[in-house]
Amino acid sequence: MRARHILAAFLLVAATTFAAPRQAAAEKMTVALGSGAFFFTLQYIAEAGGMFREQGLEVETVNLVTGPRQTAAVMGGSVDAAMEGLQLVVQAVMRGGDIVAICTGYNIMPISLTLSNDAIAKTGATLTMPIDERVKRLRGLRIGVTTPGSGSDDVLQSLLKARGMDPEKDIVVQPLGGADAMLAALERGATDGFMYTSPVPEIAAQRRIGRIIVEPLNGDVPELRNIPYITFVTSRATLAQKRPQLLRMVRAYTKAMAFVQQNPAEAAKLTHRFFPDVDPEIFNASFLKYTKGLPTSPLITPDQVTNLLTWMNLAKKTKITGTYAEVVDPSLAEQVLKETAGR
Repeated sequence: MRARHILAAFLLVAATTFAAPRQAAAEKMTVALGSGAFFFTLQYIAEAGGMFREQGLEVETVNLVTGPRQTAAVMGGSVDAAMEGLQLVVQAVMRGGDIVAICTGYNIMPISLTLSNDAIAKTGATLTMPIDERVKRLRGLRIGVTTPGSGSDDVLQSLLKARGMDPEKDIVVQPLGGADAMLAALERGATDGFMYTSPVPEIAAQRRIGRIIVEPLNGDVPELRNIPYITFVTSRATLAQKRPQLLRMVRAYTKAMAFVQQNPAEAAKLTHRFFPDVDPEIFNASFLKYTKGLPTSPLITPDQVTNLLTWMNLAKKTKITGTYAEVVDPSLAEQVLKETAGR
């Protein structure tokens, strides 16, 4: 009798110990973002929608404000990866930096030009005019960018140079910093316009101090078509060391891409959590506009890199070179596409 009780107790312990093993602890990964922006939507959805957790990952996001800081953090190894502009990857690779893009993040350059009401009245520029005419009417204006050499500056430079204008002579470029400074300068009349992403132009419109005059998301800026903006990047050293984890992250982003297409309303709700202070009306209008640039495939294509290099050489003074193989490692995206095609 005593032996039977001992055996029963042993079987009970065995059942609880072996039949339901503990779930493996989530593996930690760190991703650097810039300031909060709609072009990081895939990151927000993968985080809030549980796509990372489904892949057994605990992803910590670190906001580093600027692209150069993100690049330095990736190359220095203080973060595993970043969501940042592909043009920054190209520039770093040109200088011998250890960084590579492995997945798409946002596929349109989304930096808009907003003009003050007074500047619109002065120039007569309207959003319905041909793009060449709108840009030529900027002569003599003061246009704000975040910093020299930033994405906002590059887009402004390329808009003018593509139409035979000289940014150093035909306009005054003003480094104004972030969104609050841009809006304040426009409201005070200290600038005639600024280059920035949503929802800042929509806030200017809501305050009735200005309106968008050039909107790349509408597809009417030829030199910005089919140019990727945000990509998921890492160092080649980290790719070698943490390939399985990075593969799972690409899977999570790919699922987030499908989620946006299939559940746009729910995707908007998930993303709104990261912009709690933005007016719901402004948020919804901005999010709907930004869905145009969300990718449907994780693969960065050779054509996209070629187009990017062409645009960069339009915006930059120094000749930009590089090849697809130097800038992009498509192997993880290709593997995920094979997996999804086989389902």
